[in-house]
Amino acid sequence: MRMRLIVVLLAGMTAWAEPTWAQAGGVRVSVPFPFGVSGKTFAAGDYIMVAGSHQVRIMSQEDGKTLLFAIANDVSGHLAGANGRIVFRCYGDRCYLSEVWSPVEQDGRQVLPTRAEAHSSRERSGTYFAVLGTPMR
Repeated sequence: MRMRLIVVLLAGMTAWAEPTWAQAGGVRVSVPFPFGVSGKTFAAGDYIMVAGSHQVRIMSQEDGKTLLFAIANDVSGHLAGANGRIVFRCYGDRCYLSEVWSPVEQDGRQVLPTRAEAHSSRERSGTYFAVLGTPMR
């Protein structure tokens, strides 16, 4: 009974905190192509990507639900701009999330490449594609 209460409380706290967390460091973005992250493929569409401590959180813009947490490293050397930006590495028609740059963070987050991406990189040379964020409301 006690464990069930703790689980219910944690679930409630996560649901309550989610919109605040997304607004604090989130980048609202419309991705025009399917892309891979941490072994999962996402359809083209509207997402919120949040740069956290050693991670990137991908959320649905439609309902604000978390779709994936991906392990990421800090990366510097670029500016996020006023609305942030998302960088993809593309190999032919396969694209993978590479970096998330939040307008409220000094550094970006670089998502760790997967085996599928490493395989794609051996088959073709990659190009980078950046998508600019839109203002969070």
